[in-house]
Amino acid sequence: MLLLRTASMAVVLLTTALAAGNGGYRVTIDLTRCSDDRITVEVELPSSLSCSECRYILPRSVPGTYSLDRYGRFIVDARAFDASGTALAVRRDDDDIVVEGRPARIVYAVNDTWDDPAGADVFNPTGSNIQCDTNIVLNFHAFVGYVEGAKNLPYHIFVRKPRGFYGATSLERLSSTDTSDVFHAQSYMELVDNPAMYCSPDTTSFDQNGVRVIVAVYSHNKRMRSDTVASVLKPTLAAVARMLGTMPVDRYTFLFYFAGTQQREITRGLSFGALEHAHSSLYFLPEGRGGENMAREMIASTAAHEFLHILVPLNLHSEQIADFDFRSPKMSRHLWLYEGCTEYFQLLARAQDTLLEPEAFLRELLSNLRTMQVFYRTTGRVSLVELSQRVLDPEYQKLYPVIYMHGPVVAFCLDVTIRQLTGGRMDLLGAIRELMRKYGPDRPFRDDALFDEFAQLVHPELREFFRRYVEGTELPPIEECLQVLGYRYHDSTQVETYQFESSAFSLRRSSEEPIIVTRDTANVFGFRNGDTLVRINGILVTPENKYELMSKYIWAPQSPDTVRVLVRRSDGSVELRAAPTKGYRTVRYAFSPDPSPSPEALAFRRQFFRKGS
Repeated sequence: MLLLRTASMAVVLLTTALAAGNGGYRVTIDLTRCSDDRITVEVELPSSLSCSECRYILPRSVPGTYSLDRYGRFIVDARAFDASGTALAVRRDDDDIVVEGRPARIVYAVNDTWDDPAGADVFNPTGSNIQCDTNIVLNFHAFVGYVEGAKNLPYHIFVRKPRGFYGATSLERLSSTDTSDVFHAQSYMELVDNPAMYCSPDTTSFDQNGVRVIVAVYSHNKRMRSDTVASVLKPTLAAVARMLGTMPVDRYTFLFYFAGTQQREITRGLSFGALEHAHSSLYFLPEGRGGENMAREMIASTAAHEFLHILVPLNLHSEQIADFDFRSPKMSRHLWLYEGCTEYFQLLARAQDTLLEPEAFLRELLSNLRTMQVFYRTTGRVSLVELSQRVLDPEYQKLYPVIYMHGPVVAFCLDVTIRQLTGGRMDLLGAIRELMRKYGPDRPFRDDALFDEFAQLVHPELREFFRRYVEGTELPPIEECLQVLGYRYHDSTQVETYQFESSAFSLRRSSEEPIIVTRDTANVFGFRNGDTLVRINGILVTPENKYELMSKYIWAPQSPDTVRVLVRRSDGSVELRAAPTKGYRTVRYAFSPDPSPSPEALAFRRQFFRKGS
């Protein structure tokens, strides 16, 4: 232990000297001086700075997000000192810290975004969490900034941590002891691209097709564990690897925070989701809500999406992303590519494997059409290019989720069209790979030239596709694309449904126990207000699976079979029974298999889903 401590001290001294000698930043983040969801940060500024009035900037927005979050507003009690230790005058200007004179050191406190009322509009995977004794999520852009004009200098990060805490991250770790970690980043962009999560360690690692994968988990009620999450990720990454052939990274860290249902202060709004990075991704997900199957599906689909961002935008992107303006962000035209194609590829990867049936893949795509029409109901259809460029405007920010619905459908039709135009010699993934070879992570494309690049690479007629369906507002040619695969498209059709009459009952949201809430004692089951569910069709009801079982058997039954529900009451247990009635409902944007598909359609389908000869 003594040798390890001595070696770590040598590294600290070396990195301190490097930071001072090469004009870099030396940042100390003290997790041990934590109180009231607030921690202290001290930044030693590069000695090479020559500003007489220095502006220290924290981002308004960061890559991968499409909102103005203004992280500087969570910085308080800022102070600055010159090289002799004399205090300098400090003022706040539009969330920046402006120092009069030549500062050598800036010290301030950071409030977290997750449970600060001011942070209600910040997407949790892009924000910060400071639960002093249990968990701290370090999205570094919420804690550390840069002096205007000096964001490309190196950073040395010194984290003082409580004993028993482990910091999971893909950031380069120079040293680690029981009470401290030392990290290095080549630039501010690299620092922002590598979040960390500190808590009691729960990690699992494995190798997948040449990628060293680390899974780190924090679960509020310990319902989720890293080995369980890893068991979901392994087949998901295997499916991705089969689709890609060669994995473009050699290491990857998954950081998962699972929130408990009682953590209402941080589960407000639309906070669940994830944010991608070059060698990691950060997740904020519900802890087992909806049952094991729903939890596994959420993990698999979300993780596949975030991992596949290693294609776009991480290895193929425009100039707006390559030289991201943290203070005055400018949006690219191509959210359809960065988010829409990525969501499409996560569905396709699982459909080309055994994780998603081909027809389930198509149902997912068409359900996106139904949902996106809800968003367009008041605005009318919007060009994906226009939505991308104006996504920071308040009226377009409301439409942002459309990218994840409209985008994958466009990507599907683009994929089919590319295959048709090239006689099957190229597909969308192949086209993106060719563009990655021409450009790549360090050579961005011109934002207004990408459509011409695609057409030049694939076929001149492809330019018309982009003009109509991406730059324009026409719906993509879903009917023609389904027909090529041997399916029939139905703009509107009648489908059988089953439902229970007088089924106006729900579960008590304030309780982990599955307790029925109803005002109608005449409901078809005979539920009483306060009944506790014990079993549904013989399956034990738990806090984790209660919503899944209620949805499958009661709220949306799939068959006319009688459903048996065992409930517990103050006067004992009783089994209730009811059978759903059959009805019909109109469904928009549906499909059905062509009863007599052509040999060409069957061959195209086999090739598309890679299902053999």
